[in-house]
Amino acid sequence: MERQHTTWDWTKAEQHGKWLESAYLSAIQSGDSELMSKARTVLKRIVESQEENGYLGATARSYRSDKRPVRGMDAYELYFVFHAFITVYEQTGDKDALAAVEKLADYYLKYFGPGKLEFWPSDLRDPENKHKQVDALSDFAGHGVHYSWEGTLLCDPVARLYELTGKKKYLEWSEWVVSNIDKWSGWDAFSRLDSVADGTLGVDKLQPYVHSHTFQMNFMGFLRLYRITGDKSLFRKVAGAWDDIHKRQMYITGGVSVAEHYEHDYVKPISGHVVETCATMSWMQLTQMLLELTGESKYADAMERLMINHVFAAQDCETGSCRYHTAPNGSKPHGYFHGPDCCTASGHRIISMLPTFMYAEKGKEFYVNQYVPSQYAGKAFSFEISGNYPEVENMELTVTSERVADRVLNLRIPSWCEKPQVSVNGEKMAGVQPGTYLKISRKWVKGDKVSIVFPMVEKWVMREHHSKYTTYTLPRGEIMYREEPTDKIPYAFLRGPVVYCLDMVWNKQLCNDDVNMERDIQVDVDAKPTIMDKPYPKILGPAYRTKALYKGSDVEVVLTPFVNIGQWFRPDEQKPQRNADMFTYGIWQYKK
Repeated sequence: MERQHTTWDWTKAEQHGKWLESAYLSAIQSGDSELMSKARTVLKRIVESQEENGYLGATARSYRSDKRPVRGMDAYELYFVFHAFITVYEQTGDKDALAAVEKLADYYLKYFGPGKLEFWPSDLRDPENKHKQVDALSDFAGHGVHYSWEGTLLCDPVARLYELTGKKKYLEWSEWVVSNIDKWSGWDAFSRLDSVADGTLGVDKLQPYVHSHTFQMNFMGFLRLYRITGDKSLFRKVAGAWDDIHKRQMYITGGVSVAEHYEHDYVKPISGHVVETCATMSWMQLTQMLLELTGESKYADAMERLMINHVFAAQDCETGSCRYHTAPNGSKPHGYFHGPDCCTASGHRIISMLPTFMYAEKGKEFYVNQYVPSQYAGKAFSFEISGNYPEVENMELTVTSERVADRVLNLRIPSWCEKPQVSVNGEKMAGVQPGTYLKISRKWVKGDKVSIVFPMVEKWVMREHHSKYTTYTLPRGEIMYREEPTDKIPYAFLRGPVVYCLDMVWNKQLCNDDVNMERDIQVDVDAKPTIMDKPYPKILGPAYRTKALYKGSDVEVVLTPFVNIGQWFRPDEQKPQRNADMFTYGIWQYKK
């Protein structure tokens, strides 16, 4: 591996950790021996490239010195190398991976710590940096506009290394990092998370710019330290931030981030650079960690909405390439073909992790958190889930264990479902309450069947807190938003947790592929859409037909689940050029 980078550049060197981890997870889950062989070859190349001092980044040796041992983006890039190597060791027992990641951690511990270098985002030091807006490119903490949080995010993988090895130096270093965030940021951003938890401050007010993905990566480190130390203040900060983001800054599809950051109030533009795939990845992981720590179904509900609607909407149907941003209303195929960059790899990484989010086991308690057709084969308990959820609202869990399994089966009952039904071997269960886990305790035998029905209500919903938005930029080019009043309020069609859109790929009858959704189309929200055959068998359904006006004339339009927008061309027709903005789509439609 050649190390040539000397400039602050976020597109060059962070992908190998993400790709390596996703390749290992995908190979293990699928049993793909060819993919595993390739992943091992890449791992070996990376390990063999590690310098004697432990450095494993992409920065040129000529650039580094004792006073500047890393490049500004090294912490962000190596965060994923840390996690990839730890995952490889946990999944395969590869001792070379463990040895390499410890050497890498020791490199940081050698240069950063009490009395050593620190993660300052600019040349300003405490107290001169108090409440100062900076736009620097830091040697140690990445993008200065992120106010040191790109350096501090290493608290997560280094604390994970402590969980794995039990070596206190890693725990102590992670705690040191977190204890200095207030000083380095200049905005007391860590301490003021308590005000976010109190509900007296929006997470966007912690500092002049709050980068969603970076904060979420740090939040996972705080939760990991809470899990290790029992410090409830860390949990409170993160849970409070999650509640604020979930309430104000989460889109109807479950995604987060407005031009990569959290905005003020309820500002969530429906088009443009919104819902970054990196933020989707870390939001999903953060929410899973909170679910594991609390067992509260609201976290699994949020993950379901994100997984069903937005994760795969960001992925193109042919190559699997993932978009940088996937706005609720936009155009395609241009957004699917870019990179390689951070989001290209983040999309694949989170998809490879999804199987690890479905189920959980603790002693005799077994949890079904997400419902997809799948098979689970544990040491003492096995089952399969059949049906085609969420295309259909009923499914069946069949026990396949060869031996009697004494288990408490906890089924998540989604909060969005008004009249859920569960029966075991034909016997209807009582106490099935939305927003809870239904406990079923019994000795399970092979062939036991749990029938589950989550009736899905079809409805048009009006967008809340909608505004007209104008933009301005920070000195480094970050896009920020202002609100202006508008009397034009759009609507979206939902079926249970599934969000629908008007996708011009499936509306050829309008004879205009790049329809202006706001100007040319008005839907009849008083008319009930009717189910129709899917326009293409490979997409998620069902599809609906509904009434609308197109340029003043009555028409019928087809609504399909938003997750299908990765189908960027019409089957059996000539494909548009990859850099075209050929087909428009939109979740949010203005009413007739």
